[in-house]
Formats: sequence, C-alpha cells, structure tokens
Amino acid sequence: MKKKYLVDLHIHSHFSDGKLSIAEIVDLYGAKGFSIIALTDHLADSKTLTGFVTCKLKLSLTSENMDLYLQTIRNEARRAWQKYGMLLIAGAEVTLNSWSRQKGAHLVFLGIDQYINPNQSIEEILIENRQFFSIAAHPLWEKSYEFKTTYLWENRECLASLFDAWECGTANFFSKEVYLSGLPIVASSDFHGPTRFESWKTAAYLEELSTDCLFDSIKNRHVEPVWI
Repeated sequence: MKKKYLVDLHIHSHFSDGKLSIAEIVDLYGAKGFSIIALTDHLADSKTLTGFVTCKLKLSLTSENMDLYLQTIRNEARRAWQKYGMLLIAGAEVTLNSWSRQKGAHLVFLGIDQYINPNQSIEEILIENRQFFSIAAHPLWEKSYEFKTTYLWENRECLASLFDAWECGTANFFSKEVYLSGLPIVASSDFHGPTRFESWKTAAYLEELSTDCLFDSIKNRHVEPVWI
C-alpha cells in the first residue's frame, strides 16, 4: 500500500546563496515532518560574465569545494535518517544565467557523487550526466528583475527525452502550462532561507521510503504539488 510523503527537491545552503547551513536545513525540514529533501546548491558556469562573478562572490559550488559539499551531505544524511527518519539527497543546480530568453537555463541534478562541468552546452551537460536524476528548474520563471530560464521550455520538444521531470511549482510561482503538459512534474520551494519555506512542495505516493521509489513515482506522475 502506498503512503504519502512530503518532499522538497530544490534547496540551497550556504555553500551557494542560501542563508542556512546544511545542518540547519536538516533540522528545519526534519522538525516539520518532511521525508525526503535534496540539497541543490548552485553550480555556475565560469565562461560567462554572470557565471564568473557568481563564482568569484562564492555564490556557487566549484570543483574545489565539491568534495567538502558532498561529504557534508553524507554526514548530515546519516544524522537526518537517525534523528528524523528523513532521506537527504545530494544534488546541484547547474546555473546558466542570462538576460536572454534564448540562453538562460537552470538544471537540477539529484543523486550526484561528483563534480559536474557546467561549461558545456545544455545538451552536453544532460547527456554526460544521464546517470543522475534531472529536473528542468522553473522553466517558465519570467520575473522582470531576474535572469530568464525559459530556454528549456521553449525547446522542450527536443529536450523532453533528456529530462526526468519538469518543475511546475517554484517558491510561490505555479505554472499551469507545465502542470498540464503531461510531462513528469515536481514542485519545490527553491529554498534560500526561512522566509521562503512556505511555498510549493511535492507530495509523493510511495510503497517504500527510498530515492528509487521516489524517482519512479515522479516519472510515472504519482506525485502532486502541494502548498506548505
């Protein structure tokens, strides 16, 4: 019999531009009864000016601190399970920022165990990292004062086979178009600090609490967006 679990697969810590440490995030979500969360700190490219500046300001993961990031997640994953019965997934958000609708894209990868090279084309990044679960992050996010990330949605016919899921809800934004597309979907907080905790999340219906069951459930659309 399947059970309902609360899930958030898009969370940032102080390893990029988040306000909390990974330990603080574990305690926050664990205390609120979540069963599965993923750390997805930014991993910006260094070939564009925006990416270069992001890295210089230490708002991104790098090849130098990736091992520390992954080890910290492994340590906290053990504590999360022992204290809260909560799964903690290692992930990253490959961040290709642009003011142009034709170029900007954010790609979330889950279950990572190594550095991902962001200085490639979107297609190359997806193909080289097919072993990880991939999510097209906020593909219709179009706030006027923020970078555009609509490239993925505008090219979804070509890219759909390379993604495992598409984010229909992000923070307080919800895309009915993505939700009704028939593509596998998730909804996430894009958490950067406590002020953004109340947001879209995912309710997953699983036969057992595991990442494999979660990923299968998402691919088969046995999940639903929830506001928490």
